[in-house]
Amino acid sequence: MIALNCGSGQRPFDREYGWHNIDKNPNWNPDIVADWNDLSMFMDGSVDLVVSQHSAEHVGCGEADGFIRESYRILKSDGSLIVCVPDMKALAKRWLEGGLTDQIYMTNVYGAYMGNEEDRHRWGFTGQSLVDTLRVAPWSDIHAFNWRTIPGADIAQDFWILGIEAIK
Repeated sequence: MIALNCGSGQRPFDREYGWHNIDKNPNWNPDIVADWNDLSMFMDGSVDLVVSQHSAEHVGCGEADGFIRESYRILKSDGSLIVCVPDMKALAKRWLEGGLTDQIYMTNVYGAYMGNEEDRHRWGFTGQSLVDTLRVAPWSDIHAFNWRTIPGADIAQDFWILGIEAIK
């Protein structure tokens, strides 16, 4: 299996299972230092799975379009792109109900700045807006991610995490 963890940051996936960790920040020690909008090191239809876990919110509105198109290009037929981001509706609801501190809520809205501008959140998503964003490529199916176990991948799951899967 060839699988990509794009925007791997501080959550690299296990290389022994075929994962390639990609991040543009060399401080995270990714396998490949690259901007996710240019995955030219992978041939068309050569990748089984692409995951973007908590990285799409770090770019502005429309700035993930190139990554989504590149993912579609490199994925094999029936390959998947899984995108996980903070669910802005779930977070806002819990915060307004008093179930989240201001600190936790605002950290999810604005990001946890750790010395690099890439740490900041530049956009937020709801289920519908993430589906709409993914539609820049002609996926055969887009649906809620079922949170299945994927060997070698540490995909975080919680009430505030929105996961959407797009199938080529």
